[in-house]
Amino acid sequence: MKIKLYGVRGSLPTPLSGSEYREKLEKILESAHKEFKHKNGTFSVSTFLQSLSPELLHPVGGNTTCVYVESTKRQKLIIDCGSGMRELGNDLLKEGIAQGGTIKILVTHTHWDHIQGWPFFKPGYIPNVQVDFYSTISNLKERFDRQQNPENFPITLDEMMSKKTFTLLQRQQTVQIGDFRVTPFLLKHPGNCTGYHIEENGKSFLFCTDVEVREEDLSEFEHLRAKFGSPDMLIIDAQYSSEEADRKIGWGHTSGRLAVRCGEVLGVNKLVLTHHEPDHPDEEIIRMFNQEKQSTALSEIVLAREADIFHL
Repeated sequence: MKIKLYGVRGSLPTPLSGSEYREKLEKILESAHKEFKHKNGTFSVSTFLQSLSPELLHPVGGNTTCVYVESTKRQKLIIDCGSGMRELGNDLLKEGIAQGGTIKILVTHTHWDHIQGWPFFKPGYIPNVQVDFYSTISNLKERFDRQQNPENFPITLDEMMSKKTFTLLQRQQTVQIGDFRVTPFLLKHPGNCTGYHIEENGKSFLFCTDVEVREEDLSEFEHLRAKFGSPDMLIIDAQYSSEEADRKIGWGHTSGRLAVRCGEVLGVNKLVLTHHEPDHPDEEIIRMFNQEKQSTALSEIVLAREADIFHL
């Protein structure tokens, strides 16, 4: 099972600002200048780029939540339709989806940052493409219709020429969706949100965005462990610092510290922290990440960046 992140920001898309870009560029050029002098004319651009820190080489990314999952038989599953879905659609076109194929989409909830990429998903306009939506939301199609009301967008949902179905899932009930065994469960978030346990060939991960976890909520993750065992990976909302989370009770998001605690409770092999705060520049996100991961015995904690790929 391959998992690729196409959007890791929360709340709204956050392009890299001009000042952030300049700051990164200055640091890269300073490092290159030192390396060039040290190598005395044998400087290699490709070798130098490989030596750069992830902070400089690989920006966190500004698109909102969209995750692509591919089975060993190359069946396609998408989780959420944030702005990262546009780039995913472009990649699927390069792979030949326009010739025909089926795409299955899990929707966690319909806050705008989790559906706003759908109208820009080019495969959704192709008659040969079958798109099957799954969620625990009884009126999901109606909600997508409203997003594309002519007052908001020039093309309605029904005018997008792909074939579409909408299937209602029940929380805590496992279903087979293609090659994947999928179990939805409730997450604490304003208006509710659905998390998903996704399994294929004995490997599994939990997708938990958006969710607000406080100390008293950790028992919910104990229940998840009792139901699913220890998944191989947890992808979880870690939008706030601890200080911000204390100021924003009821906003529906989790601090990095408590996201790490969730990983500990579940006993996961890999913890991926995502749904980054749009007001946090890359440097602040990385600073928070380095601070929160210090006091844990988890074997691997990853700061989610766009285009990250995981294999289970």
